Amino acid sequence: MILVILAGIGVGSGFVLVLRGLFPAPLTLRAALDTLSGTRGDLSVDRFGEGASGARRLAARALEVNVAKIPRLADMVVPDLAITGIPSETFAIKVIAYAVAMALMVPLLAIAAATAGIHVGLEVPVLGVLVLGVGGAAMPFVDLHTAADRRRRHFLHSLATYASLVSMAMAGSMGWSSALEAASSVSTTDWAMDEIAQALLWSQAYHRPPWEGLDRLAERFALPDLSDLARSMAQAGEGARIRDTLETKASSLRLTETTAAEHDAQAVTQKMLLPGVLLMAGYGVLIFYPALASFTGSHL
Repeated sequence: MILVILAGIGVGSGFVLVLRGLFPAPLTLRAALDTLSGTRGDLSVDRFGEGASGARRLAARALEVNVAKIPRLADMVVPDLAITGIPSETFAIKVIAYAVAMALMVPLLAIAAATAGIHVGLEVPVLGVLVLGVGGAAMPFVDLHTAADRRRRHFLHSLATYASLVSMAMAGSMGWSSALEAASSVSTTDWAMDEIAQALLWSQAYHRPPWEGLDRLAERFALPDLSDLARSMAQAGEGARIRDTLETKASSLRLTETTAAEHDAQAVTQKMLLPGVLLMAGYGVLIFYPALASFTGSHL
């Protein structure tokens, strides 16, 4: 038990040191001015900052190496990080922090048990550290995938609006290339529209058709609907056919969004049935219990 307590103290101290290295204090005004002017400042501060950035890169590299060993996990994590805009270093630090924090709960519980006079063998704390550590490391992946799903649903909603805007612009005798650019600049606050505009800008910069930029964006964010739209536009080739393709895709996306909303509403309704059933059962017990108690009491 003493070894478990010492191991918990050592792990906790190491965790505090890691956090201090990964999240250093911001530079002072003097250090920032010295950096801008090229003046040689305090080397200890510079080395500390370099060590922190090196630790971040090391954590991100460790995450990339371990995730790459599982292709299915890599296919999920990389697009999820891209669509949520979370840097790999930040996510790696979160995974390590969650794993260490959950693993530290076991030595703390073991200390509490030892204080209460409860003897716990060495095998149980070791197994608990492994199980809780793995569970804590998995929690950021679940949160990341949930946030990415929300972002994808928002992107599909914006994509349906974008396809409708392009179709209306083309109906107003605007060229399909100009319509694609004009529709992407309608909203300045929607991040999905900004991503579409950046994809079109990439196509212009590299002298590529617009659908290649959209397909590249679809592959980066793992958006099959956007990839299908880009492929359909490439196969259409002409303005009138592109307009028909956009109208069809916009209708399909709106139908998918409506179906998903109805499915969510049905799921919420099903979740509300159980509390209602339990409430009615409790009400029935409250009503019939006095009569049942008096009946059973009179026959005893």
